[in-house]
Amino acid sequence: MTQPTERDKELVRKLLNNSLSPENREKLNRLGFVQKALYTQWEETSDIYTDASKEERILNNIMHKIKEEPSSRLRRTFNKYALVASVALLLICGTLSILLFTQKPTSEVWYVLNSGRQSMDSVQLADGTFVILNAGSKLTYPKNFIGERREVILSGQAFFRVHPNKKSSFVVKTKNMDITALGTSFEVFSYDTDTNVETTLLNGKIKVEPKDDKEAIKGEYILSPNEKLSCNQGKVRIEHVDANTYSAWRTGGRLVFKNETLAMILPRLEKWYGQKIECPSKIADHYRFTFTLRNEPLDLILNIMSHSAPITYNLKSNDYYVLKELR
Repeated sequence: MTQPTERDKELVRKLLNNSLSPENREKLNRLGFVQKALYTQWEETSDIYTDASKEERILNNIMHKIKEEPSSRLRRTFNKYALVASVALLLICGTLSILLFTQKPTSEVWYVLNSGRQSMDSVQLADGTFVILNAGSKLTYPKNFIGERREVILSGQAFFRVHPNKKSSFVVKTKNMDITALGTSFEVFSYDTDTNVETTLLNGKIKVEPKDDKEAIKGEYILSPNEKLSCNQGKVRIEHVDANTYSAWRTGGRLVFKNETLAMILPRLEKWYGQKIECPSKIADHYRFTFTLRNEPLDLILNIMSHSAPITYNLKSNDYYVLKELR
């Protein structure tokens, strides 16, 4: 193993002092002992998200491997730095869940959980809140909640079953809206790249605050059970839905649609398959479908739709479909 240089040591010292730039953090990520430990632990780690005790075992394994380095001087110099570097860079599972060491003065530890295409993931937060992520989603959350607000950051689709705590509100922050809850269950559909975002309440109460710059929608909206709020290009709409059916995807690891419009279905298919589906609004708002999606290819789903309604589809590129109405 190549001996660490003085520059390498300085990088780790800056990490400890919260003064490491993103560029230097990338250099630290390439240090030999860090790469070796991470690669070995990645190969040994399960593809399924694990709990905090498993994370501690993973970290201990990395520390053990670092301490096995032959140079006693290397151990003395880097033992205290290795712990921080490992915490900063530890890969926890095959679904791209990463343990991050933040740059905040409080040195909070944050996690980032990513779900891939055609897959779902779940996690129980430190307060007991349970979260299920749908495909192509990212949840950022702290190892421990501190203060009067329990905040998480979401880009994507997720179902939250919030653990009640009257002294600490639970807040889901997205690019286009913030959702505040006490003890409740609700779904959020809000990808950073989309203009249309939604939240649907199963039980309890939530407060929704859109972040659009349009004056007409600024303010707070309180939802009751079986209500869905959607926000799209400066317009807010609240409608009654069967929330349990609407968020049925959270059980069984599959997408379930019951008498839903293409306007609701297509965005979810896009995220599930990672492919674009273009459809005129007059078609998307008119036709409804009922089906359960497991592992079928997108082409098959669109083909079945075309035989169930007067619509057709064309593949314009490897990841771009266009739906049209038959005349």
